Amino acid sequence: MVSFKVKLVFLMGLSVLLTYSGILYLDYSNVPNTIPTHINYSGEIDSWGSKNSLWIAICVNMLLLLLVWVAIKFPRYWNYPYEMIKEKKNKFIEKFRLVLATMAVFISIAFSTMIFNAMSYSFYQTFKVLFFILIGPVIFLVFTGNKKTRQKTKPNN
Repeated sequence: MVSFKVKLVFLMGLSVLLTYSGILYLDYSNVPNTIPTHINYSGEIDSWGSKNSLWIAICVNMLLLLLVWVAIKFPRYWNYPYEMIKEKKNKFIEKFRLVLATMAVFISIAFSTMIFNAMSYSFYQTFKVLFFILIGPVIFLVFTGNKKTRQKTKPNN
């Protein structure tokens, strides 16, 4: 079973995707018809394309998040580097699920910066949007803490 923490971290990546998709949908008429589709290491634009390619990028992000979620949900199909005893295997699975969920967040952030750049958002505007999307779940995690530490022991009668 996928833990609450893993689900919450994965939902952070999904919320980034949904937020920048919504912003693109609402502001689509203001996006120029020709946008930069590739920027080289020097920061120079070396490829241009249609603004419709932004929707393709969103679909690719959705596909990647779907693949990550399938990997999180079905660990029995993972290829382990060596045989593990059951206790260590469960601990490994939980940690790796968290790594995959965190990777989903970074994938969505990477795609969102690309979309916001094409929409001519400044670095500050992009940072502000991403900060408020991601800080809510983090604050929630901090205040809810770990379930094991919150549970009170019942006295034996």
